[in-house]
Amino acid sequence: MKKVIIFFMTSLFLYGCTEEKTETITVAQWGQEKYLIYLPFYIAQEKGFFKDEGLEIAVKFSGNDDQVFATVLVGDAQFGIGDPVFTAISREKGAKGKVIASLVDGVAIWGVTNKDIKPIEKLDDLEGLKIGTFPAPSTNYALMKKTIVNNSEILKTTEIVQAPIGAQLALLESGGADIAMDLEPGTSIAESKGYKVIYSSPKFYGRFAFTGLTASEEYINGNKEIVQKFVNAIEKALRFCHTNEVETTEVAIKLFPNLDNVVVGNAVKRMLVDKTIPDHAVMSDEAWQKAMQVRVDIGDLKELKPTADAVDNTFAEFAINPSLMEAQ
Repeated sequence: MKKVIIFFMTSLFLYGCTEEKTETITVAQWGQEKYLIYLPFYIAQEKGFFKDEGLEIAVKFSGNDDQVFATVLVGDAQFGIGDPVFTAISREKGAKGKVIASLVDGVAIWGVTNKDIKPIEKLDDLEGLKIGTFPAPSTNYALMKKTIVNNSEILKTTEIVQAPIGAQLALLESGGADIAMDLEPGTSIAESKGYKVIYSSPKFYGRFAFTGLTASEEYINGNKEIVQKFVNAIEKALRFCHTNEVETTEVAIKLFPNLDNVVVGNAVKRMLVDKTIPDHAVMSDEAWQKAMQVRVDIGDLKELKPTADAVDNTFAEFAINPSLMEAQ
């Protein structure tokens, strides 16, 4: 009997030694709660893609876009999910960070109204309107400011009204704005309440680096294997969203139990149809340069630089084609 016990304990010890260690990773996310536009990130958690890579994820809600990247730079999180442009802004100021994956490849913001306003199909349609946006320096605010400044003759009477995240519909109800710009599921919630969706930022701006996965260069250089595992999970999640819409919607319904199922379904479909969820994790040159140009135009950046200055697509490319890594 004693021999059996010793054998059993030895087996358990050996099993524990061969078990892969799970690494706990903290991710700083924009806002103060989960947002449907970041669904691929949540899919990677819910479907076990991070777990398959040996990663345990802790989320740290970090407020506005600039605060997310600041959280990463000071080391309070290993990765950031937010507007990736702040990597470029910080690099001009001497802080080193990189974008390592694309998470939202389009301006995932739509405009809703409770007024009798026709759909916004061209710039002229914005003339004389009050547009409710998130606070500066958000991408939402920056894009609308650029649009107005670059077309000042046409839009000289168009105004931006800034409101805290979550207060967009209140702007409409108070009469403070004619159109309120919102994310999903806010847009579909508004639609379910009778508001009209009359503006699609993705259709206006096309591919655009709206949300990226960021990390400090120090962390990347010292933890390449973990970075690769994280990006692998994101790549799997992006593919899953595009090939399993029904199951993706089911996961979204589970994540947002207080929302009507129809609202969630409409929101997921809108993001897929308007292509704000990218096919792959690689940050395209087109999307990145558009985002940079906006920040140059409004003075947040001094100059345009090549995409590779602030974007490292190596991990995303390896996630798509692992044979590239094996060839090195």
